[in-house]
Amino acid sequence: MTYAEALARLLALRGGEHAGMRPGLERIEALLDALGRPERAYTIAQIGGTNGKGSVASMLAAILRAQGRRVGLYTSPHLVSFRERIRVDGAAISEDALADGVEALGTLIARLDASVFEATTALALDHFAREAVDVAVLEVGLGGRYDSTTVGAPAVSVLTSIDLDHQEYLGHTVGEIATDKSYILRSGTAIAAAQAPEVAAILDRRAAAVGVPLLAEGRELHVSLRARSLDGQRVDVAGPGWRYDDVGIGLLGTYQPGNTLLAVAAAHALGAEEPAIRGGLARARWPGRFEVRRRAGGGWLVLDGAHNPAGARALAQSLAAYFGDAPTTFVLGVLRDKDAAGILAPLVGRARRLVLTSSRNPRAAAPAELEKLAPPALPVVVAPSIREALAIAEAEEGTPILCVAGSLSLVGDALAEIGGNRDKPCPVENAADSMGALS
Repeated sequence: MTYAEALARLLALRGGEHAGMRPGLERIEALLDALGRPERAYTIAQIGGTNGKGSVASMLAAILRAQGRRVGLYTSPHLVSFRERIRVDGAAISEDALADGVEALGTLIARLDASVFEATTALALDHFAREAVDVAVLEVGLGGRYDSTTVGAPAVSVLTSIDLDHQEYLGHTVGEIATDKSYILRSGTAIAAAQAPEVAAILDRRAAAVGVPLLAEGRELHVSLRARSLDGQRVDVAGPGWRYDDVGIGLLGTYQPGNTLLAVAAAHALGAEEPAIRGGLARARWPGRFEVRRRAGGGWLVLDGAHNPAGARALAQSLAAYFGDAPTTFVLGVLRDKDAAGILAPLVGRARRLVLTSSRNPRAAAPAELEKLAPPALPVVVAPSIREALAIAEAEEGTPILCVAGSLSLVGDALAEIGGNRDKPCPVENAADSMGALS
């Protein structure tokens, strides 16, 4: 089986690549039974929440690597290449290994009517066992209670900030969503970001019910910002019995100090020491989340998924923190099942112009529908593709900031367009300097 054939077989499964959640863990459990329970071969760290999961997972994996551990990293969605979802020691799964993994699952995935995410999760967990990883860092796909990554007994579970998203699957209130996500707390040590009081109470009740100690930001865990620039950030982080001052992180964005605290607390719970914490954080990268690049013609390009209102608010705050009141041209594309009005609202106040387009994702909203949500006085251009949208945005002189946002699939399309390759995995460690000129 070739890589292309294997990927086509995966994407042909129930619902396709962009299917929603299917309640129940019976299919992933059956797949893992057939594979000999690979998730028992290594330590598991599970990362859930609404925004920031991937950043925390990437930083945690980088720290553990710096400690000398062999680390598997499972994240979703991918930006450019499907292979980005499964990594060992920072390297994306090879084409041959992915094809072998799909072949190993054989007809079982079809017989169980498994979804793409269920089959890919099983493939990743089996790949990590074959590669003899010491630790597998698993980013939750959707929710927590029924997510395919909610398997085994994690040594540490992390919940980033919880907000409204995926209401059609998780519930229409923050409390309902928090209850679903809280189910990843079931063993080991639990780490949580600062939350709304209602959410914090839900997490405390869940942790107490399953007998898991919960360390929360603002209570047992603390972070403070020392400095912030386009070259990186410096923070102080502290928890029970430990403190690390003046820690450098390469990830930008006003929300990354909090994510850093969660990654450090999780790493500390897994036995990481100070040199590894400092070294891993300095090397960690997470593309498409307030990723800033120099534009060849001058000015800056910002790439940020910002696929829900909370993410868009964080993007607006970060733009203000790094660029002040500099006018911004936004290239925006949103998925149909997202709160487009809620995503646009925090951004339009900074916008000099909107270039509306759609990603290659079949769930992408039509740009004409987004145009109806724009303020009448704001200049709006509609472009049929990311290529044309970027060309239109770049053609306007005097715009210091060009920002691509609204969905990770649009950011992925932009990265593929910039890099000229639709199946080259984005690096997550030791990447080329993000401040380098576009090529």
